[in-house]
Amino acid sequence: MTKILFVCHGNICRSPMAEFYMKDLLSRTGLEDRFSAASAATSSEELGNGVYPPVRRLLADKGIDCAGKTARQLRCADYEDYDLLIGMDEANMRNMRRLFGADDEEKLYLLLDFAARPGESVADPWYTRDFDATWDDVAAGCTGLLEKLTATRLIDFRGCEDRRALYRVLRERMGWQNWYGENLDALWDVLTGLPHEGERFTIALPREDSAAYAYAKKIRDIFQEAER
Repeated sequence: MTKILFVCHGNICRSPMAEFYMKDLLSRTGLEDRFSAASAATSSEELGNGVYPPVRRLLADKGIDCAGKTARQLRCADYEDYDLLIGMDEANMRNMRRLFGADDEEKLYLLLDFAARPGESVADPWYTRDFDATWDDVAAGCTGLLEKLTATRLIDFRGCEDRRALYRVLRERMGWQNWYGENLDALWDVLTGLPHEGERFTIALPREDSAAYAYAKKIRDIFQEAER
């Protein structure tokens, strides 16, 4: 199992948002047996405190539960215990290098390195108060990270509530034209054609109580059969 530790200054905003975003993503893709996610702080300022209430509310609005999470501080042993240690900004990276010394095993990364935004920081809502911007950064980084680790393209249906929304996500992620047929036969024809030959995909399903869930499973089955 690949173990991922997300790191920020206090472990009450950005890193727990990344931890629980990734946990939800792993659950909806069925990859919990291959990857795990946790988070920690470089400072001792918030030790024992829960997730910052606006972050907790944002996660809850997305259907993600972070109950029981409290801030804990990064330890020297974390370098050996985790396969990837991912900071939110360069200050986090400096603090990790100071604690761990040389990164001989190349485990330290910025989250937005995985979103084709090398060197950029995840927006810090403690100062900006823009929690949606932080969510967008975390989503981009975690999506790119999972795609890197699995060597697949992620099709994320988690926010979809109906069949039309599923096909809208497919068009956007696959680069298909608006005239693409919104049915399973058309999906099979496109996936088994030359444009996607050799590609692999990971499907994140919507909530089980969503009207889109059953149809999303059919789409996932088409992808899996086409890959075989």
